[in-house]
Amino acid sequence: MLPGRSCGKALPVSAALTTGRRSSRLFSFANAAILLCCAMLALTAFPLLASVTRLLDGASSNEVVSGLGGASFRIVMLNTALVVLTSAAIAVTTACVLAWIDERTDGNLPGFGRMMALAPLLVPPVAGVMGWAVLLDPNAGLLNGLLRQAFAPFGITFGRGPLNVYTATSMVLMTSLYLVPYAYLIIAAALRQLDPGLEEASRLNRAGPFRTMWKVTLPSIAPSIGSAAMLTVISGLGLFSVPFIIGTTARLDVVSVYVFRLLDQYPPRPALALAVAALLFLLVQGLLAIQRHMAARRRHAAVGGRGARSARVRLGVLRPFARGLAIFYILATAVLPLAALFLVSLQPFWSGNINWSVLSFDNYRVALFQSGPTSRALFNSVSLAALTATSAMLCVGTIMLYAAMFNRRLEKIADFATALPATIPHTVVGVCFILAFSGGLFNLYGSPVLLFLAYLVMALPFAGRAASSAATAIGKDLAEASRTFGAGEGRTFRRIMMPLALPGLAAGWAIIFIHTAGEVTASALLAGSRTPVIGRVLMDLWNYGSFPQVAALALIIAAMNAIVVGLVLRFADRGMVAGG
Repeated sequence: MLPGRSCGKALPVSAALTTGRRSSRLFSFANAAILLCCAMLALTAFPLLASVTRLLDGASSNEVVSGLGGASFRIVMLNTALVVLTSAAIAVTTACVLAWIDERTDGNLPGFGRMMALAPLLVPPVAGVMGWAVLLDPNAGLLNGLLRQAFAPFGITFGRGPLNVYTATSMVLMTSLYLVPYAYLIIAAALRQLDPGLEEASRLNRAGPFRTMWKVTLPSIAPSIGSAAMLTVISGLGLFSVPFIIGTTARLDVVSVYVFRLLDQYPPRPALALAVAALLFLLVQGLLAIQRHMAARRRHAAVGGRGARSARVRLGVLRPFARGLAIFYILATAVLPLAALFLVSLQPFWSGNINWSVLSFDNYRVALFQSGPTSRALFNSVSLAALTATSAMLCVGTIMLYAAMFNRRLEKIADFATALPATIPHTVVGVCFILAFSGGLFNLYGSPVLLFLAYLVMALPFAGRAASSAATAIGKDLAEASRTFGAGEGRTFRRIMMPLALPGLAAGWAIIFIHTAGEVTASALLAGSRTPVIGRVLMDLWNYGSFPQVAALALIIAAMNAIVVGLVLRFADRGMVAGG
């Protein structure tokens, strides 16, 4: 073809330029999404690799070998196994019963059943455990004081107690209470998706409701129960607030508190702390490998999504007991500990006998306005929580929504990048970040940047699941219709996908905010005197005996979480109405 002559099939110059610019923009957007995924992976992997490099330093090998071979470490691991496994068994059993009541029977709490599992998530575990310590402390516990007064007219006196929260049994029960939500959410979701045909057939063959549950329902969702069990074990291994508050007085150390003491004591023992954290990480990965192997060999029963429309089992005379169990769970995880904290927060000092004439809100005024470390901790925690939630949902939400609509390969990469931190206990995250960024080129120890990076890693799994759920709920029909009518991928993403996904992304934002604002495990290791945060300040005040201030600060955090969740749920509801 001669120069200057045009071919009939060639695009006009303007169209070619437009197509080139559009392709360039899309190519850049996809590249940016891939770079963000790589950045998330690097943020998770770099502290792990840097810490392993430090662990392999020969100068620390003797300390590591002697520490891991010592009797104290063996006792800690035995305590950890007993507490975590027993608590996980109780939590999964409780979650199965509560989920079955809520999803399959008429003993559920109408309009509140599914929110039941979220009740302990709105209250930071450290606040709930402190509330139970306020109730059941053998010397100054409020409930113990009432019991002593009640038994006194009958000539029965107690020097202390009669109940004692600082025991191994109490520690197991407290741990199980705060592991139930993780198991409940998985099991309840499996029950909602399970086709009730098998259960109906069992009842037609004259099997009772409990026999049907035991022989049909629970075996049908066995893989989900296994996943819930693994999740509770992993969460129990990383739980810090319960063993720190209860176990310290009971002299029952577990691995999460043991690692903290190795770094908090003088002189610190970072090599041994990192070795223990590495063993914990390997243990978690081994548990996940076992779970994947079991899931591959077992399959769910038929899934039809009709569980919510099936006829509910009538419990008859047992219905009040079923509802009472759900109500007791809510009381134990939220209402009773918060009520106890509220009474103590109004007193000038903690006493088992309440003097109603001296109650005031002075501790709240001190916590909010007069105490420098406390007010700075509130500001830092709220700021870091908001920044972490916004950053995580903005980045992960954009990547997951775009990938789900237009790039399946990118979706798999994003799934892996956001799911990886879920397999790392928060204790390991804290140790790795403090060792990887406490010297050399990246000397961030004691800075808010270090806290933000650690919080961001821990927030990735929540952001990934929330964004993935939002993308699944939207589907692909609207995106395909938009492109059919000539809209480009960028315009479809901005004008359709993001507005429809906002309620789901907002819910993820609220979850990340709540977890970050009250985070204790990693904060106990990473927070310094220059950057106090709520989790570390609560622990310090508890150790110093400033119990009324602890109660006031814990209630402020709980109230703040409730307000945030309420606003987000209202925003989500309004978004759904507008979108509908």
